[in-house]
Amino acid sequence: AGKFKAVTDEAGDELLRDPHAVLVDQSVRLWIAAGDDFVLCREGQQWRRFRIARHLTRPYVSSLAEEPDGTVWAGSMSEGLVVFTGGKLSTITASSGLSDNFVESLLVDREGNIWVGTAAGLNRLRHINLSVSGPNEGLGYGAVQGLAEMAPGMIWAGKPGDGLYESSGKGFNLVNVADLPRRFPDVNALLKTRDGACWVGCSQGLLRFQDPRSPSETEVEFPALPDVNVVALAADGSNGVWAGARDGALWRMVDGEWSVQTNFSQPHAITALAQGTDGSLWIGTEGGGMYRFKDTVLDHLDQSRGLSSGVIRAFHLDAGGTLWIGTAGGGLCWLRDGHISTCTTREGMPDNTISQILEDDSGRLWLGSNRGIACVKKTELEELAAGKIHAVYPQIFGHAEGMPSEECTGGFFPAGLKTQSGQLWFSTMKGIVVADPREHPSDESAPAAVLEEVLVDGGSSSEFRISGFDAGGTNGSLKAGEPEPGMLSIPPGKHRAEFSYTAPSFIAPERIRFRYKLDGLDADWVDAGTRRSAFYNYLPPGEYRFRVQSCSSEGIWNQNGAELPFRVLTYFWQTTWFRILMGVLLLGLAGGTARVIEKNKLQRRLAQLEQERALERERSRIAQDLHDDLGSSLAHISLLSSLMKTDKEQPALVEKHADKIFKSADQTVRALEEIVWAVRPGGDSLQSLVEYIAHFANELFEGNHTRCRLDLPHDLPAVTLLPEIRHNMFLVVKEALTNALKHAGATEVRVSAKAGADTLEIVVQDDGKGFHPPTHFLAKKKRDGLGNMQHRAEAIGGRIEFRTLPGKGTEVRLIVNLNHERP
Repeated sequence: AGKFKAVTDEAGDELLRDPHAVLVDQSVRLWIAAGDDFVLCREGQQWRRFRIARHLTRPYVSSLAEEPDGTVWAGSMSEGLVVFTGGKLSTITASSGLSDNFVESLLVDREGNIWVGTAAGLNRLRHINLSVSGPNEGLGYGAVQGLAEMAPGMIWAGKPGDGLYESSGKGFNLVNVADLPRRFPDVNALLKTRDGACWVGCSQGLLRFQDPRSPSETEVEFPALPDVNVVALAADGSNGVWAGARDGALWRMVDGEWSVQTNFSQPHAITALAQGTDGSLWIGTEGGGMYRFKDTVLDHLDQSRGLSSGVIRAFHLDAGGTLWIGTAGGGLCWLRDGHISTCTTREGMPDNTISQILEDDSGRLWLGSNRGIACVKKTELEELAAGKIHAVYPQIFGHAEGMPSEECTGGFFPAGLKTQSGQLWFSTMKGIVVADPREHPSDESAPAAVLEEVLVDGGSSSEFRISGFDAGGTNGSLKAGEPEPGMLSIPPGKHRAEFSYTAPSFIAPERIRFRYKLDGLDADWVDAGTRRSAFYNYLPPGEYRFRVQSCSSEGIWNQNGAELPFRVLTYFWQTTWFRILMGVLLLGLAGGTARVIEKNKLQRRLAQLEQERALERERSRIAQDLHDDLGSSLAHISLLSSLMKTDKEQPALVEKHADKIFKSADQTVRALEEIVWAVRPGGDSLQSLVEYIAHFANELFEGNHTRCRLDLPHDLPAVTLLPEIRHNMFLVVKEALTNALKHAGATEVRVSAKAGADTLEIVVQDDGKGFHPPTHFLAKKKRDGLGNMQHRAEAIGGRIEFRTLPGKGTEVRLIVNLNHERP
């Protein structure tokens, strides 16, 4: 009700004494920074206090901000950032990387970045789905080649040259039992089996830990398969173990006994193993493709069978029976129902070497490559295989997302790990990267594309112009969302064009992908990857529209792209019609000359007749207006003048007659002014019509108690109107305004106009008493006021709509097709 109510002691004395910042979050909770060290939160009728730890005299909070996920941030004047989540608070200070603990301002942008203004400068914080384990976590330097989860939260990692490490969530420690680091420093692969044991593949053989949950106390079996360089491990469905060796031998352990199952004629290192549901084993090799094995080799797939590369890096067999295959140099392949499909960098992959394949609980594949980790939906890959789409756009994680090294290790299997908690662990050349597959919400996922520059034949853009837009002064820039300024015209003889574009973003701008399409030339979108320019070496003459869209690193497209219409002109002697015309003229010059002359005479005669018909029609209309308007008004004036002479002895009657003569003369002047305006050559434009309507409305309502509001545009298209059309349009609006003034009893009348590509719409609204619209006048076209308005609208190819009810006012809407041609 326009009143304020003071917050009292229910919130505490701090609130009354010294409030600094206020925030209402998405849950309609009220946050108030108050006093020296308090932040108060009101949810419903309850207040909750949070006290900021203080190291200086006044650590009070000066700013508050909220993330899209509901997390509230507070900026302290001496204690850095304070984060409120889950009913608890935590701090981020200079010791955590903030430039200064004196926070002056906070902002959360549309991409989810948190901008922090401190006394020492500007900071940017952003959420990442990755965490890293490296030297700071006790893992040492260098690559990790194998991972396994021994118990929930207990991870083992193998490092070449260092041996075996274990972690229980508080950093990594070297497993130093039975002198393992010295005797078996090169750990290649790890496998936990159903009986709880852990098998460790080394370059000197295969180790088995009986109880890996207590590595310092467990029994270690040394080594099985001595002097065999084991690089791949997989569990056998019958409680056995498969082991692939660097020399190409495949070993199997059943009931504690190891035996060689196969040794290929052309041995290649076995780099991946996957057991099928039918008991068969898929074997991936380094150079020999892949094999399906069950007691003997059942099938061999290589490049001649559709495999994109003979070097296999990883396998993943999903619940639906699809075998996903990571290759070196051939991208991602998958085998389903005997058919192999492929997705490479041409279809959107960040790299053609896929060394690790993991699947999260949402049906997405996480692919470890030499250029980061890519996350892509399996459904999109299936649509790619079916030809429904031509490319996929995975979410990519790299240096910008916190990876110390974008290269994931390969050539050993399994190299990645999905834990029981759903986390995805990737071994890389610089430690371990852990991905949280849960998505973090943001206001907007992709920035809009911006068209920066257009170059024609490599020259300056000042050589051409856009109508209403100087390309030379702005380098041809056209931003997304701006109105189309005009049509770019490229002069004849210039056919090579280059379009430069970008998409402003603070989140991994180097990973933003683009696609573009030139309507009129390109049949479909062209995937440009991260390239920010499009080249066309030859553009034939014609009209085109260049469009570009951007895709964020999360694989989400922003449909609000930039576009630019243009045309390539041609010399007239180069056109096809000119060549055909010249041929026809050369072949039929003698016989066709007389026909052309006769045809021209006929056309001139028809044009003359049409002009005479139009002139006659205009004369008839002017004569009718003079007769109807001026004739009747002058006759009325003549009659009143006669009455004045008769009643000259009666002053009251003379005054009454004189007043009527004045009003009639005024109407006559207005009618004459309307007729002159309708036939004046300079008033044949849309703008002139609208300006005259405004002039008439101002004069009509001048001095009356009824207000008239005009909402008429000032930049109408340059369209020429015939005198008959603009005259009838004006008379319809005039009738509507006169009715509103004389009969509606309105206090306010509004006149508005809106022009489309080829239509003009004029609306007259009043807040008067309204009426019950008759249902018969439109059909019978009665010549009352409404019927006349309908008749005039139809005569110029338009239509009129009436919306009214008693006590609800009246709306008259006139819609005219500007391209209408009178028959």
